[in-house]
Amino acid sequence: MLSTLSVMGQGFLHAMSPINLIMMIAGVAMGIIVGCMPGLSAAMGVALMLPLTFTMQQDTALIVLGAIYCGAIFGGSISAILIHTPGTPASAATAIEGYQMTKRGQAGKALFTACYASFWGGLLSCISLYFFAPLLAELTLKFQSAEYFWLSIFGLTIIAGVAGKSLVKGLMSGALGLLLSTIGSDPGSGMPRFMLGGNSYFYDGINVTCALIGLFSMSQVFMLAEKKITERAQASKVTDKMSLTREERKMIRPTIVRSWIIGNLIGILPGAGAAPRPRTTPSPAAP
Repeated sequence: MLSTLSVMGQGFLHAMSPINLIMMIAGVAMGIIVGCMPGLSAAMGVALMLPLTFTMQQDTALIVLGAIYCGAIFGGSISAILIHTPGTPASAATAIEGYQMTKRGQAGKALFTACYASFWGGLLSCISLYFFAPLLAELTLKFQSAEYFWLSIFGLTIIAGVAGKSLVKGLMSGALGLLLSTIGSDPGSGMPRFMLGGNSYFYDGINVTCALIGLFSMSQVFMLAEKKITERAQASKVTDKMSLTREERKMIRPTIVRSWIIGNLIGILPGAGAAPRPRTTPSPAAP
């Protein structure tokens, strides 16, 4: 424990050097720009900026890449809150409540809440990584087929809880999601399924970012298209400030702690995190 704290202190002091602070700020700024653009995920932003780090020192390069990733995760909330379009797959849930606050003229409060929660969530996650990574890794290795099966069943049963007043619509949406998940190569045999004549683009299934953009953006487009041009709904003007009162911060702290615990449990499971699977290209011998 003491050795871990000593290494953490040395790394923190080294990260506070002027060049690292400047590159950290620049990386966060670039990450926010990448994240708020629908279609560019955080992992894609890191991949795009990776060549720029080849000439940097090792520690500076890692700081830049980490800053880009964290900035992109928060940047996805900007477009999710303002235009109901998640910039990254991790911001899908933010678009549900955040856009409703925008329509009420509380976009500033929604953006500050997302920033506040992202900061504390990222800080607490770093603490988990330092102290609990070995224990969490052992827990991950114990997850086998049976555990993943029951985790999938649990995810399907949640539909009944989040469906709201219309359970039938929730079940229909869940069934549609299951059908869409069958597109791509079979994980066990590698056989193509519903790939439109063997189109390699669907080898890994439907891209998560594209699906989210179509789910949230196109639905908003269709809603506006139903109304006349002269009667189209417009978002309320942003009249509030990007700040939270002390009472509001106390209200969201339990949610941040719960989200931190849930994020730790989900993040250690391979393939269950917020980021989509990396795209792979099938070999010529693949069926």
